[in-house]
Amino acid sequence: FLPGGGTTCLVECRGANNAAEFARQRTKILAMLSGMNADVVGLMEIQNNGNFAAQNLVDGLNVLLGANPSALVPMPPAGTGTDAIRVAMIYKPAKLGLVGASMSDTHTVNSRPTFAQGFVAANGEKFAVMVNHLKSKGSCGSGLNADQGDLQGCHNQTRKEQAQRLLAWLPTVKATAQTEDVILIGDMNAYAREEPLRTFEAA
Repeated sequence: FLPGGGTTCLVECRGANNAAEFARQRTKILAMLSGMNADVVGLMEIQNNGNFAAQNLVDGLNVLLGANPSALVPMPPAGTGTDAIRVAMIYKPAKLGLVGASMSDTHTVNSRPTFAQGFVAANGEKFAVMVNHLKSKGSCGSGLNADQGDLQGCHNQTRKEQAQRLLAWLPTVKATAQTEDVILIGDMNAYAREEPLRTFEAA
């Protein structure tokens, strides 16, 4: 649902299906984001309609916060999602500069491309952020992606492979962002002691 009526999406629409629900969700999300007041934020399940939905959120956040407005990290040419939803990233240009181009990893193992960007703080220190959305536990697959009865849910094998792919792509992010300091955030769809996160821990 879009402000002013109508819908736009690439494959299917999700989320609010009327103006009242849109306003309720938007108000709740903006209150949370303004309360965090973070310099970088990774966003999950943004409607995949270019930057329309993400920019609407940023515009609302800037009205609430006023000083040090936020902006969208540029979307990579390959995009950050292939269905109705994608990941996005916002940052405060007054606090951070961008280092290198924005990046997305379109490897076929990913449920949606990982989104990465390098930043530099006022003191010259650099870091990068990788926003991820690993495979959910819903709609069980077959074989190793069926529920194995080990309390890790469906598609655990895919999430492990996606975690391994994140680690394999990490050197590209470090090189582009010119830093060894990389923060992995997002919806990993796994709890702390499950194998995808233990894969990160072991590395």
